[in-house]
This record gives sequence, C-alpha cells and structure tokens, in this order.
Amino acid sequence: MFLKGKKPTILITGASGFIGRYFLDVVKEKYSVIAVARRSSTEAGVPFHPNIRWVQWNISNKLRYNEVMGYLIGSGGVDVVIHLAGFYDYEYNENTEYEQTNIIGTRNVLELSRQLDVKHFVFASSLAACKFPVNGKIVNEESLPDADFAYARSKKAGEEMCESYSKYFKCSVVRFAAVFSDYCEYTPLFQFISTWLSGKWDSRILGGKGESAITYIHIHDLIRLLFIMIEKHKDLPQFGKYIASPDGSVSHKDLFYVTTRDYYGAPENPSFMPRHFIMPGIIVKKALGKLHLVSKPFEKLWMVKYVDIKLNVDSTKTRQLLDWEPTPRYHILRRMIYLLDKLKSQPNEWMLKNEAAKRKDPHRPSLAIYEQLIQDEGLIEKKILDYILGKENSERFPNYQRITVKEFRMAISSLYHLLLASVRSAERSLMQHYIDEIALNRFTSGFEVKEMTDAISSFGEIIMSHLASKEEMKGMRQNIYDTIGLTLQLAIDEIEDVYENLDQKISIENFATIAKKREIERSDEIRKLSAFYQEYREEA
Repeated sequence: MFLKGKKPTILITGASGFIGRYFLDVVKEKYSVIAVARRSSTEAGVPFHPNIRWVQWNISNKLRYNEVMGYLIGSGGVDVVIHLAGFYDYEYNENTEYEQTNIIGTRNVLELSRQLDVKHFVFASSLAACKFPVNGKIVNEESLPDADFAYARSKKAGEEMCESYSKYFKCSVVRFAAVFSDYCEYTPLFQFISTWLSGKWDSRILGGKGESAITYIHIHDLIRLLFIMIEKHKDLPQFGKYIASPDGSVSHKDLFYVTTRDYYGAPENPSFMPRHFIMPGIIVKKALGKLHLVSKPFEKLWMVKYVDIKLNVDSTKTRQLLDWEPTPRYHILRRMIYLLDKLKSQPNEWMLKNEAAKRKDPHRPSLAIYEQLIQDEGLIEKKILDYILGKENSERFPNYQRITVKEFRMAISSLYHLLLASVRSAERSLMQHYIDEIALNRFTSGFEVKEMTDAISSFGEIIMSHLASKEEMKGMRQNIYDTIGLTLQLAIDEIEDVYENLDQKISIENFATIAKKREIERSDEIRKLSAFYQEYREEA
C-alpha cells in the first residue's frame, strides 16, 4: 500500500513517446511523477509542472545507472514504475535497438526498481508478441508470446524478466493492442487512411479479401486501464498478464468502409488484390519509389504472410480483474469520424503528430554527446585550461592569464555547464541568455571583445576535437558541429553584440561589484540547468 499522507511517486519510462506524453498529462495532477526519456522535456514539448521531475536517461546506458539511482533515492524513492520505453521500426528484421532498449534497457529498469524497493512494476508488452491464431482460435491473457521476429522476441524476453523479478515486487505485463488517438498517431492506420483518401490509383486496393484484422485501443481507454492498475495495485496478483484491447478484431475491409463513408458521405467499393499478386506489387512499388516516380511505400514484404489472417482477442480476464471495459464510443469504427474531423479541421497538426509517430529513430545524438561531455568533463576542462593559460598564448589571452586559476576554473566550468544545458535540452537560447551576463562581466573587467571571442572559439575547437577522437562518437562529426559548433558561434555573435551596445555607455565602476556577486549565483544556476534531471521551476 502507498504510505498514508504521502503523494505516491510514479516513474514513467518512455515519457516523451506517444503513450508516455498522454499518460503523463493525466497522472501529473494526482501523483508525483518522475518522467524518464532520452529527449529533454523541451524537445518532447512537455511543459514544466510542479508534480513532474524529468530525468534524461538512455535506459540501456549502464554508466549513468548509479547516478540516476542516487537521484531517485535522494528524491524520496519510487512507488510504481510504468515501463513504456521500447523500440519498434516496422522493418521486421534484426536491429541492435531491440537488444539495447527492449532487453538490456528493461533489465536495467527492473534492477533499478528492485534497488528502489518499488511496490508495483507495469511492463508495456504487445499483442504482436503472440502468433496470429488459426482455425478460429483467439489470443488471451494465457497465450504464449510465441511470435518469431525480433520485436516479438524482445517483448517475450521482457515478459520473462518481469516474471523473474516478481519475487521482489508485483509485476504486471500488459499486452497492448494497436494504440490510436483522435489524431490517429498509429503509423499503419495513418498510412491506410492517407492512401484510401488520396484519390490515387491505389486508393481503393485492399490486399487479399480485405480480411486482415487486428484490434485497436483508443489512448484514453489505455490510460484509464493503466490508471486503474495503479489504484488497484494492492488487489492484483504478484505476477499477472493483462490485455489492453477490446474483444474480437477489426478488418481492413471494415476500416475502409467506415473511413470512406465518414469522409465522403457514402462508402467506396474496394478492389481486392489476389494474394499472389501482392508481393510482386510491393516490389514494383519499392522500385518506383527508389526512382522517385511514386512515394516510398509503407508496405513491407513481411506483411504478405498476414494477409487475410485475424488476430482475434479475448480480454475477459483483464476486464473482470480490473473492472475495466473499453468505452464503446472509443471503438475504432465509431471513433473514425472524430479522426477524420481532426484531419479536415486541423490538417497541419494531424500531419505533424503522425509524422512524429512515424519517426522511430532511437538514436539521440544530442544525448550521446551530452553523456560523453559529462564523462570527460575533467579531462576536457584541463585541456582548455592548459591551452588558454599556456605561456605561448600569453599575448592572445592576457586578461585570462591575470585572473587566478580558481577564478578561471569557475569561468570555464560555468561555460562548460552552459554548453551541457544547451546540448541536453536542444535549446540554444539558454546559451544566448546567459552569455549576455558573462560578456557583461568580462566587459566590466576590462576584457577586449577579441580576447573573449577567441577564448570561446578555442573552447569549442578543443571540445569538438576531443569528441571527434572518441570511438563512441564515430560518424557523429556533423552532429557534434551542429550541437556545439553552431551553439558557440551564436555565443560569439551574442558577445559581439553585447560589446557593441555597451561600449562607453555604462559606468564600469558601478557595475563591477554587482557583476562579481552575480557570477557566483549564475554559476550555480547554470549547473542546475545542465543536470540530467530537471526539477520544476516557476516560469517568469
């Protein structure tokens, strides 16, 4: 049970993803939430909230594990973990991310949960982990995760790890149906709708007899189920499997009928492509796509094996255990009219949300660079210090060489952490905001503009050279320049603007004392901004 009088703390992995963002928006009002994601809250478009703390962590990175655990313990611990982070790319082939994120990452989060002594761990699995049943059979809570492709195998591994860890805390495996919102945000469904309403030559073609079928669940119904699991955690078994899905399945033919009816006012008649023509058709479309004669097709060759096969589901046990029912008005066939209304009334937002859902790039270059900068901070700062304070540069940096080593270390550390904050958050405005004050301080101390901009330029060159020499950063030269080179060029431009505007316009004597005191305060502020976690702060 949760401690009486204490607001329970929910940790959500994958908080910047489609499901994570919707879930976060609901639970933040009732619970204290720790959101874990590779992206920053700024990149994810999640505003600051008093009940949300944001932890930027690639869950497969074991090097940051102890740091994250220390922060979570220091923040009061965690009661429930909702593990939504996962990778899927529709390519049906092997990808190192299945091992890194779905298996190693899940193991790291489970072990973290064990050390934090959490009460309940909820694992987001998928109905896709189960083979499509044959001869009228169904998939239910007892079905094995026996589908044999990379994603399915990674989810099977996750389910098995959860069962193993259930000796430490309650573990609930939830197999999701295809999750959609009123803006769609489920890539295959988005592709179907886009094709069927395009008016192009293939807009009425359905594969086979149009009987390919899976189940769909609206994001609101899924979130309600997860919310119930948190509320009823003490009544759940030590280990259990659940299905987040309506019963039955929905075929492509049914979706086509409802989509065209609700969009045009009357249903279109589909044309059915015999199964033996589908594979050659996909190959031809791929070839034409490579020649840029048609758009690149979404259809993959592996999809042919599922033509006219139904993934029929029975979620009776889940509904009874949780006293939960999918909302009838959220059923995909009833909800399609709302999706199409969003498509018509808000086409730009519709496209932005669905394009975002299509992007499955798990690699966050900015996070990889940030983590490398954190790891090598001491070594890089020493290189900068040795270069700027070196005798060979005494004429180039005379004022820097006159200040104490302690002051210089503070100045370099502040700038380094300012860069860290900009890289982590992908928000260059942080650099511009604080560089104004730094430049003002240097101005009052008698620094010439060229000395300061040369120092910033050298600072950037040393960092970029160091990163480029690292094996871990191989192939990221352009990313390094984009996140560091361009950011520091903006800083240089800002410094030149400050000097141009301030020259001979202020009383240096009156400002110097204030600037000195402000430098220490500013250094503390910047360090907080550069941390891998982001606490709530009141916005001005």
